[in-house]
Amino acid sequence: TSLDDFLQQELLSFLSSSSRMKVPTIPVFLPPGRSGFADQVIFPLFHYTPPSMETGIGLYDWDGYELVNELFCSTVLKTYSRNDLVLINDYPLMLLPKLLRKERPDICIGFYIHCVFPSSEVYRILPQREHLLRGVLSSNVIGFHNFQYVRHFLTASTRILGCECTANGIEACEDAGGTSTKVIAVPLGIDLEPYHEYRRKEETKNRILEVERLFPDKKILMAVDRLEEKKGIPHKIMAFHKFLQKSPSWAEQVVFVQLVEASDENEDGSEEGEERKRLLQQVYQMGGECNSAFGSIGHLPFHFLYADFSKVDLMSLMVKADVFMDTPLRDTLSQEAHGFVWCQEDDTAGVLSPGVLILSEFSGSAQSLRAAAICVNPWDTNAFADAMQEALEMDISDRRELHIYGNKHVFEHTLRRWASNFLDEIVTAESECEDERLQIPPYLDHDQPVAAVTKASKRVFIFGFSGTLLPRKAKIQAKILPKLSSSLLSNLQAIAEEPNTQVIVISGLEKRILSQAVGNVPCWIIAEGGVCYREPDGNWCNTVEEQLDKEWLGPVKEIMEYFAARTPGSNVIETSSSVSWHYQKTQGDHAAIQSKDLLIHLWAGPLLSAPAEVIVGNDSVSVRPTGVSKAWQLEKILTKICSEDGATAPSREWLSGDAAVICISDLITKDEDVFVALQKFFECDSQEQRKLVISSPNQHPQDHSWHRRHREEGDNLARTLSVGAGGESWLSGIGEHRADRWAEEANLEANSKSLGSLLYGRLNLARTETLDSEEGPFGLHKGLDEVGIMKKTPSEPELPILHNEDLDGTDDEGIEKQVSEEQALPEKATVITCTVSRKPTRAMYHLSDTTDVAFLVARIAREIRQAKQVSAEDPQ
Repeated sequence: TSLDDFLQQELLSFLSSSSRMKVPTIPVFLPPGRSGFADQVIFPLFHYTPPSMETGIGLYDWDGYELVNELFCSTVLKTYSRNDLVLINDYPLMLLPKLLRKERPDICIGFYIHCVFPSSEVYRILPQREHLLRGVLSSNVIGFHNFQYVRHFLTASTRILGCECTANGIEACEDAGGTSTKVIAVPLGIDLEPYHEYRRKEETKNRILEVERLFPDKKILMAVDRLEEKKGIPHKIMAFHKFLQKSPSWAEQVVFVQLVEASDENEDGSEEGEERKRLLQQVYQMGGECNSAFGSIGHLPFHFLYADFSKVDLMSLMVKADVFMDTPLRDTLSQEAHGFVWCQEDDTAGVLSPGVLILSEFSGSAQSLRAAAICVNPWDTNAFADAMQEALEMDISDRRELHIYGNKHVFEHTLRRWASNFLDEIVTAESECEDERLQIPPYLDHDQPVAAVTKASKRVFIFGFSGTLLPRKAKIQAKILPKLSSSLLSNLQAIAEEPNTQVIVISGLEKRILSQAVGNVPCWIIAEGGVCYREPDGNWCNTVEEQLDKEWLGPVKEIMEYFAARTPGSNVIETSSSVSWHYQKTQGDHAAIQSKDLLIHLWAGPLLSAPAEVIVGNDSVSVRPTGVSKAWQLEKILTKICSEDGATAPSREWLSGDAAVICISDLITKDEDVFVALQKFFECDSQEQRKLVISSPNQHPQDHSWHRRHREEGDNLARTLSVGAGGESWLSGIGEHRADRWAEEANLEANSKSLGSLLYGRLNLARTETLDSEEGPFGLHKGLDEVGIMKKTPSEPELPILHNEDLDGTDDEGIEKQVSEEQALPEKATVITCTVSRKPTRAMYHLSDTTDVAFLVARIAREIRQAKQVSAEDPQ
């Protein structure tokens, strides 16, 4: 808000000293006149009223809107603590989520838009449309009042940003701040406590009797609105006039009371003030015409009051009203409509007749209260007038049926319930979205995979095709087959022919194209996005094609060919079970715009209920069967290579000794589950393998003094931390800043490849009294057995955890026995996942480009050739 210095200080003093504030409240003081963009541009446009040319939609203080969001960002960051939830409300702060995410990537944000969200065709009018969408999409959860607004938002995100949508929201992408964003409908409600309080007041009861005496034997129609164009006040008066024209007998039996809350703002001379004056003059004129046509000396059918009303006055009228009209031209939750339903008297014996609600089709409450109201189009004057007559003449039984449903809905969907449901959604989405978080990984030093491959006795190499072995700009068409360089093919062949070495190439291209490109290299090939694969001996296997439902393939191809014909330079490629539209060679951004329209046509057309999914690439749109993916087929091949019959994990024999798994692929976000599946496949899940993580990588396993020394250090650390001065908990004995710093250092140590003394320290801490409390060491709130060590990146596998029972009662002899047994237990394979180009990803590392990939392949091949040569010269 904008206040002078004195009022700011008074407000701060009140908020800091008031005992009525249940939670700490911090005001944000805005520079005067800098909130115009939100009020004069965004709000009218969201309600389907584009601003006038005089407003200057592209120039009207966008800088002020950015400034307001930056002020809120700095205020939030000053008070934010780790693990806090941030709930942002409404359209004035649509840039705030991205600003917060930039400063705190791990922050959990919920954003709720309380107003209407327009269709994508209207939203596209905004010149700043992309900035606002990217700002909001950095939230973990975005909430709307009803599903219609959710659909509009998802459509706008697809058409404007090209984001890939699912039934739950937006998939993880850079525009979404690196996380998947959940977009949901959480209906708003009203706070029922004030209605209960005022309903029980004696003043309210007396005022109800006054209303009965004021309008004896009259049917009361009622409406409560603000003086705004979107509220449709003239439309109600026009429909009431038409109703009396059709049924003049009702003129003496009915009264329409239109209440309008007076504005407390001084807007003389402003555009909004002039608009209010014009609207007020129109209402006076239409009301006078209605009264002059159907009124009499003792009765006026239309009453218009433009003033401030007390809650008691409103409550008394709502209780006695026979019909309540809430018919905005465009609006979200109607608090007055919910309040009317709750205030209606209802006698179980059926003596009293509850009132009827007339609701606009364009109200946000229409989807939730449609079964409890008569819904009308406020622009259809005749139908609106008929609805008034239907409501007035409705049978008591029908009135009661509508009232029972409406009363139940209002009671179940209160403001308190909305807050609880939305916060629950934020908490749930926090873990779901963070699992999908994309981060820019470090560059892969070539020495790391080369050293792992040289040391390993068993190796698996997984390469992508387009964007990895072959530059994405290479032309891929039906008549022009891609070719890999002769040097790259030679190096791949040298790697693939090495004993105990497997090479797997994965791609979404047709198997004919891949066979031609790879040539005689004895490698596995996963083609057509996982539908089929080739074994190293050249035999192709297709186990799922016959089971697939491909009825959608023809219509999808027709739509893609339609867009290809209108986009010069693009082409359609069809495989046995998928079809894709490629536009690498198109000019300008015409194809990118066309691709977004293509998505809408596909989702609303042949893919509406088909068993197929859309894959959006950098310069392509593909459709493939659901349930079939590169990761799914890769797991099947890895099972053939590494597992025993019937097993789903690598066998002891395959893991014995050193094993290295290198995956390099430039995958789109939807296919990056390849990296995750690879990590999970080679994780050590057995309890025996978890016990292996005892020895330091820098110590020989038989150096028992290392175990004893670090165990003693862990005991000392536990004794030091468990008791502070006066027997207090160790955490209370250090400053908050030092505690946070200590926790961060512990997390860093947990991320390292060697567990070392941190494991022993935490294990011994688990036996102290600290873990008996709700808050454990290092800020943990669970028992050690339930908490995993934090990972450095989402793609890094979970580090194993030693349980107390694994060490309690274990003496040096036991350790010696365990260490001797570990010689026979399998080790974890070295897994390295890598993407191509520096971008947010689930991979552990990145390489610069296809040239960098080719250089690494050449270096690995050279190491293998040199090892062969040394082995041949020295057979021993």
